[in-house]
Amino acid sequence: MGELFISPAYQVQRVPIEKIRANSYNPNKTAPSEFKLLERSILEDGYTMPIVCYYDKEKDIYEIVDGFHRYLVMKNSPEIAQREHNCLPVSIIDRPLEDRIASTIRHNRARGTHSIELMTKIVQQLVLKRD
Repeated sequence: MGELFISPAYQVQRVPIEKIRANSYNPNKTAPSEFKLLERSILEDGYTMPIVCYYDKEKDIYEIVDGFHRYLVMKNSPEIAQREHNCLPVSIIDRPLEDRIASTIRHNRARGTHSIELMTKIVQQLVLKRD
């Protein structure tokens, strides 16, 4: 039997935002309307998913592998930053650069896309429940 593997999600750490940095290779972009929705989600529900980072011991910084937009929300929202005491939940992966790049791509691709037709139905259901 090999060594027991423990997923990073079971070892989330609270990290000050000033120790977190964006990576230089993430191709993912978020439309302004989706970014506002993410901000609203974090305002309403808090951070429900950690930022995935690589910890660079030499520089004592955490480089983002996944979660750049969740990080950016805090950078742009004084209300969220204050509520969260300028800290983000972080799970750490200790992988070489090539593996981190591949992980970023996998995380981005795994999110998928939304069907406009299905989203319209969901929004209609929410509106009807409020009336």
